[in-house]
Amino acid sequence: FMYSRGRAFFGQKGGVGLSYAEQVLPFLVPKVRWALERFRRVAPEKWARLEEIRLRAGQPLQVEAGASLLVTADGAPAVRPDQALPVEAPDVLRTVQLMGGNSLYTLEEELREGFITLPGGHRVGLAGECLVGRGTLLRLKRVTSINIRIARQLKGIGRRLLPYLTIGDRPLRTIIISPPQAGKTTLLRDLVRSFSNGEGVPAPVKVGLVDERGEVAGSYRGVPQLDVGMRTDVLTGCPKREGVFLLLRSMGPQLIATDEIGRPGDLELIEEILNTGVGFIATAHAWDTKDFARRPSLQRLWARGLVERVVLLSRRLGPGTLEGVWNGQTKEALLAEGQRLEAKR
Repeated sequence: FMYSRGRAFFGQKGGVGLSYAEQVLPFLVPKVRWALERFRRVAPEKWARLEEIRLRAGQPLQVEAGASLLVTADGAPAVRPDQALPVEAPDVLRTVQLMGGNSLYTLEEELREGFITLPGGHRVGLAGECLVGRGTLLRLKRVTSINIRIARQLKGIGRRLLPYLTIGDRPLRTIIISPPQAGKTTLLRDLVRSFSNGEGVPAPVKVGLVDERGEVAGSYRGVPQLDVGMRTDVLTGCPKREGVFLLLRSMGPQLIATDEIGRPGDLELIEEILNTGVGFIATAHAWDTKDFARRPSLQRLWARGLVERVVLLSRRLGPGTLEGVWNGQTKEALLAEGQRLEAKR
């Protein structure tokens, strides 16, 4: 793996392998499972870059694997939509049932939240017909679309970034920004693991992870499926504000980590964290530092220098292209354009 401006660190050696297939494929209806098993054999280089499996009622089977592809029943990338394997409404329903152990009752909470977490930390997004009461979403009552996002655990991808993210033994207040699906959650996971285990940092720290959407630790029945470190306490499915204060009161973290900040309440929450003297590392959606500075919900962090480091990722050369590291207080670029750093495990 390599870091540089314009160098992708995902989708190379160590991509999705047999273990991922064993975790995900058994939850799919047979015709979809067989098509994807063939796809793995027919197009191994694309399978290694698999990001998503999408099932939509009345539409062809689709995968995201470096590009958006339609898949035939024989596992080959389809040239035309009519060549691809059709997915019907019963296929979607049966897949959801398999994910719930043949009982939709066990998925009541997931149908309300709109996602399921599978063993291995793979996240399944759901869409369809909603049941609403008094203007509030009660749950999905009919699922017509499924998006299986493959959870990647790439240990060591953040190793060479760590010198930029610490001063002495103190983790710096850091925001990882990127467009959607550019690898910020994967990078956040590895940084949390490194700080927690003391790998590449002066000393290990106690980390409190508020995993509101369950994507960082990939918890299944409360147990993290992905390695977030031996000194990390995880709250899954808990709103950020409540989760942060619970951890601060009860677990004594030295570093708070959370995914997807950007709402006004999140900014107030970060100010509260700063008042306790605890560090934080978080992610946010933004296309670049200018976009980050323009967004009202994030502008205050940037303008007031509350963030000490800003890491920018993109998809320009694939997920996880590192575009640079900035000092959030001086706005100085710390990782120059074209600099290439080798990431070590």
